Amino acid sequence: MSSKWLPPDRRAVKVNFDAAFCQHLKQSSSGVVIRNNLGLVMGSGVVLYSHVADAFATEALACLHAITFARDKGFQKVVVEGDSRTITIKVQKVVLDRSAIGVYVKEIRMMALNFDSISFQHTDRESNLVAHTIASMGFKIGNSQYWVEEVPPDAVAVTEQDRHLMQQPDQARSIVA
Repeated sequence: MSSKWLPPDRRAVKVNFDAAFCQHLKQSSSGVVIRNNLGLVMGSGVVLYSHVADAFATEALACLHAITFARDKGFQKVVVEGDSRTITIKVQKVVLDRSAIGVYVKEIRMMALNFDSISFQHTDRESNLVAHTIASMGFKIGNSQYWVEEVPPDAVAVTEQDRHLMQQPDQARSIVA
């Protein structure tokens, strides 16, 4: 059974993030999309970074980018979702992170204090496809960009697919006994 993007509670927005990493250039691209409980896009963006150490740093930067974007857009109740289990676990822990990405984890935790309600959760790549698509196109775009109430053209189809799937009943519910 395939997974699908699930909307947040009606009082919150869901902020999905992902990252792409070009190891030989030490560059990364972070993609983020903010959607409401109806699956409507409230904003999206892509940010390019230089001098990034590794894929873990890339994902941490993407998470930081996601909550910074949500804060800047004025959202106060957010669910932050990405497909990096490592980042999700590190951000959820209350112990000091002494790893190479500890400084990013600390910054994410500090930024989280700006929200009335914030939670971090892991999802799989398939449920995070819009953010993944946006992150992947960052190198092609060549610069950081933001979109208000829309996604970039390359991500329109996967966004519409998510909205269509969220309106469908779960397979388990549609099986007649």
